[in-house]
Amino acid sequence: MAKKEKKEGISQASKSKKISFFSAILVVMGSSIGAGIFFKSKSVLDNSQNSLILAIFCWIIAAFSVIAMALALIEISSARNDNLSVLGWTKVFNSRTTFKASKNFMFYIYLPLTYFFMPLYVIMSLQDGIGALVNADMSAYNFGTPVDWLIWTIISIAISVYFIYVSGISSKVGNIQNKIVTYIKFLPLAFVAIMGFVLVGMKAGGWNEVSIGVQKPTADLAAGGSLSSFAPGLGMFLAISAIFFAYDGFYVAAGIQSEMEEPKKTPMAILLGLVFTTVIYLIIAISMSINGGSFSNMLIYMIDVMQDTGRILFGIINIMIAIGVLGIINGFAMWAPRFTEDLIKEGELPFSIKYKDKLNENKPKIGIMYSFVITIPIVIVFTLIGALAYIDNYGTSYGSGMGKLYTFADLMGTWTALFTFGFITAAIYGGIKNRKTKKVQTDQKSYFVPMAIVAVIIVGLALTVTILIPILDLLLIAQLDQAAVEAPEVEGVFVDIIVSRVMLVITLIIFIALSYGTTLIEDRINIKKFGSIEKYEAWQKQNFIVS
Repeated sequence: MAKKEKKEGISQASKSKKISFFSAILVVMGSSIGAGIFFKSKSVLDNSQNSLILAIFCWIIAAFSVIAMALALIEISSARNDNLSVLGWTKVFNSRTTFKASKNFMFYIYLPLTYFFMPLYVIMSLQDGIGALVNADMSAYNFGTPVDWLIWTIISIAISVYFIYVSGISSKVGNIQNKIVTYIKFLPLAFVAIMGFVLVGMKAGGWNEVSIGVQKPTADLAAGGSLSSFAPGLGMFLAISAIFFAYDGFYVAAGIQSEMEEPKKTPMAILLGLVFTTVIYLIIAISMSINGGSFSNMLIYMIDVMQDTGRILFGIINIMIAIGVLGIINGFAMWAPRFTEDLIKEGELPFSIKYKDKLNENKPKIGIMYSFVITIPIVIVFTLIGALAYIDNYGTSYGSGMGKLYTFADLMGTWTALFTFGFITAAIYGGIKNRKTKKVQTDQKSYFVPMAIVAVIIVGLALTVTILIPILDLLLIAQLDQAAVEAPEVEGVFVDIIVSRVMLVITLIIFIALSYGTTLIEDRINIKKFGSIEKYEAWQKQNFIVS
C-alpha cells in the first residue's frame, strides 16, 4: 500500500456520525500523506535529470492526475458498497480477465512485496539514524560481513512476521501501535520541510549551487547509460511513476461521499485535500532536492552547518522516519488478513472451500496463515534477485548487498504502486464506457468524463513508458562497449549492467505472469474438475458469497 498507514474503509464508519467538510479534507490528507516522499524524492530528481524545475513540474503533473482519479472514483465507487476497493471496481466495470488479474496482483504481488520493501525502508532509515548517532565518520550502520544482506533479510522477515501476527490477530493492539506512530510520523515531515531551506540559506554557495536546468547524462549508451537519460520526456514519465508511490492510498477518500454532512461538497473536499497534500509534498521535495535529492544526502550539509548537532538531529529524525514506516507496516498488517478472508468468502483463493467456514473477522487466523504462506517465499525470492543480481545506487556503506537490495526495493515500490494505479485506471476507463452502455447504475457526476480522460491518459502513458524503458534498455545491450563502461579501478560494471537489465525484465515478466498467468492455471484446474468455467462459477455462487 503506499506508502502510508492503511485507513479503515469508510463503510466501516459509524452511520450515526457524519463527516464535516473540514474533517473530510483531513481524511483525504491522512489517506495520502505518508513516508513515501522520503524514499522517492531522489528518484524523481534523478529521472528529471537533476533539474529542480522539471522535478517540480513532474510533481504537479502527477498530483493533477491523482486529483483527476480521485474525482472520477466518486462515481466509480458509487456502484458498490464494500471494502474490496480496486478489486470491486474492476469486477463491476471491467472484464473477468481484468478483475482476475487485479485480484492476482493484489494477493500474489502487492501483499507480499509490501512486506518486502517496507521493512527494508525501516532498516535503511535505522542504518542512517544509528550510523549518524554513533559514527563520527557518518557511515551507515552495518555488520561488516560478506552476507550483511542475509542478516538484514532475516531481521526484515522477523519485522513482517511480528506485525502480520500481532496486528492481524488483534486490532486493539494494532490501533494502539498506530496511535503511537501517528504522533511521531509528522515530526520528520515538518523538520525536513523547514531544515532544507535553512541549510541552503546557511551553507556556502547557497542557492547558487542548486541545479535548475537539465543536466546532460554522464554516460552515453555505449558506456551503460539508460535510454531515459537522453530523453527528458521519457524520464518525466518515470518520475511521475515514482511519485505515484507517495500518493498510494489516496483512493480511500473516494468513499467519503456517503458519510459527508453535505455530500455535494465531496469533490471540493477531495480537491482541497489533495492540493494541500501536494503543497506539502512539493515543499518537502524541494527541500530535499536542493540538498542532494534525499534526506540521507542532507547529512553532509547538516554537518557542514551544525557540526555534531546536525549529525545527532539527522540520526534522531531518521529513527522517527523508521518508526513512521513501521506504522505503515502495522496498518497494512491490520488490513491484509481481513482482505484475504474477504477473498476467501468469495471463493477467489486456493482452498477457499476448505476454510470458508473457519473465518473470523475479529481474529482472522486463516487470513494470517495465508499471509505467511504467500509472503515469506516471495520475499525470499525477490531478496535473492535484488541482493545478488541487481545494480547498486546506494553504495557499500550499508553493508554487502544492501545497496543493491535498496535499489531493487525502490523499483518494486514504484512498480507495485504503478500497477495499482493501472488497475484503478482500467476501472475508470470501464466507467467511461459505462456512460454509453449504462450496464451499471452509478451516481453520475458532471465532472466524471473530463477527469476520467485525464487520469486514463496520464497514468496510461506513465505505465507504458515505465514498462517499455527496461525492455528497450535490454535490447540496447548490443550497443554496450566494455572498454567504455569499465575503468581499470571498477571492474565488473559491464557484467553488472547486463545482469541488472536482464533481471529487471525478468521481474517485469514475473509481475505480468503472476497477474494474468495465474488465472490461466486456475481455469485449467477448474475446467478439469467441473467441466467448464460456467459450471465452476455456478458452483462458486452456490458455495460462496459472490458479490
